[in-house]
Amino acid sequence: MNHYAILANPGHNRIYFDTALVIGCAELQALLQSKGIEVTNIEQRDIGVPAAICFSTETPLAPEALQLLAASSLYYALFELLPEGLLKPLTPPSPFTFPEGMSQILRYTGKTNEQFTRLMINLAVSACKTQTERLCLMDPMCGKGTTLYEGLIRGFDVIGVEINQKWVHETEVFLTKYMKQGRYKHKAKKEKRTGANGKKLADCFVLECAADKDAFNQGENQNLKLLSIDTRESHQVIKKNSCDIIVSDLPYGVQHGSKNAKAPKMERSPLDLLKEALPSWRQSLKSKGAVVLSFNEFTLKWKDAAAAFEECGYIVKDQAPFIDYLHRVDQSINRNVIVAVKP
Repeated sequence: MNHYAILANPGHNRIYFDTALVIGCAELQALLQSKGIEVTNIEQRDIGVPAAICFSTETPLAPEALQLLAASSLYYALFELLPEGLLKPLTPPSPFTFPEGMSQILRYTGKTNEQFTRLMINLAVSACKTQTERLCLMDPMCGKGTTLYEGLIRGFDVIGVEINQKWVHETEVFLTKYMKQGRYKHKAKKEKRTGANGKKLADCFVLECAADKDAFNQGENQNLKLLSIDTRESHQVIKKNSCDIIVSDLPYGVQHGSKNAKAPKMERSPLDLLKEALPSWRQSLKSKGAVVLSFNEFTLKWKDAAAAFEECGYIVKDQAPFIDYLHRVDQSINRNVIVAVKP
């Protein structure tokens, strides 16, 4: 038996730091089980360093597994536990292309914590069985782009959909400035997406980029597409069966709601939005692709979200390690997560 410990990232939101350790245990199980690695004795334990999650595996972890752990939302440092309480530091291969700071720079009201966003992406990667070499991540309600930045950091291609044109513009400006200041090779352009009758459906910002100059010159670029359109109509501008994972944060119905392009008044029912959007998202998702959504349990119950997914033909993951992520964010938000796959 081999024993390991992860030192938790202190950057977690202090309000739910303790809970982050609990749900982080389930995240680690999901990541390793996706590679066929059985995890035992996973728990928070006092080993002489603060906030450590310990676990055991039957066989030593290969570099690929260590790299997965380094991409976890908890990761700050990794140790092998040796006899007599000794800790052997391990240096996993980096799972990132661009610097992690890309998703950490912007601060604004309502931003989803980047560590929690990473947890959702990891659950999606673990549930996804498309076998695509480079995953394509879609956030169909991308706001100001935290999920997109986390996807780029992980080396994915990303697609963002956002109805608020002001937020779309802010994301375009930030990404263009970030690429120029970091001296990353990139090409940016704006396009229009039109329907069969030639009517414009959406503006589209397209970015081809690479963290490494040689990769860019060899055509090994990461691609970002950012579209300004109602998420319920996203299937009209996104290619069918093109996305491996969908990760998003549903409107909480507290500080902001969902907005329909035809009726700009903000709606307050996340369930209605979900039921209307799921068929559109399903068209863009590949077979065996995964959807991970977070939502406020005060305005949407997990069982109701699960029923909506099942009615639309998805398979809800209702067994560990894909359930029991409920945690408090503040007095008005009790956040939960649902994971589903397209057959």
